[in-house]
Amino acid sequence: MAEASELLRFARAIGRLKTLRRQGWIDRGVREPESVADHSFRLALMAWVLAQRRPDLDATRAMLLALVHDAAEAIAGDRTPFDAALQSGAEPAVLFRQRPVYDPEAEARKTAAERAALRELAALLPGLVGERLLETWEEYEAALTAEARFVRQLDKLETVLQALEYRERQPDLIIDSFILGALDEVTDRSLRELLEQALAEAGWPSVGAG
Repeated sequence: MAEASELLRFARAIGRLKTLRRQGWIDRGVREPESVADHSFRLALMAWVLAQRRPDLDATRAMLLALVHDAAEAIAGDRTPFDAALQSGAEPAVLFRQRPVYDPEAEARKTAAERAALRELAALLPGLVGERLLETWEEYEAALTAEARFVRQLDKLETVLQALEYRERQPDLIIDSFILGALDEVTDRSLRELLEQALAEAGWPSVGAG
């Protein structure tokens, strides 16, 4: 009974991702923004599908990494690289047209908070399962494997796809920071091809930049 109770606690905790709205969209004024779980679902399915075409990647592992990568946000919340600037009064219309800048201290605090959250979630699972959950998150966070590096780049691509979809609904939406960041970070040949194709189809002028 104790194990069943803890498994239910885990399910309820992780279920918060279904209603936790992604902060980057809230900051930009997106109407009815996606949840973290929404993002993780498409990322996971894309990871599995795209990795099938790659003999150098384990598709199942890639899918699991995508499912786990934002799990900590169920407890730690969703933070963005623009949080400090917005809190200090930076003009969003200017800020969101720039490449994201990752402050090392802020990133270290974010990682520490998420690691603590993952440990809290893992403690609710049977020993080996909890260890695997934490190990999977650490693999993604540190980009330890080819699959982790692939999914980290795919995460940027998926976010660009979502940004372009929101911009179709809200033409004045400022999404430059997502695109500039992806153009910098998506270097995998197959993912870069998809990114540039998506930008070209959307008529984005920065395609080919980076």
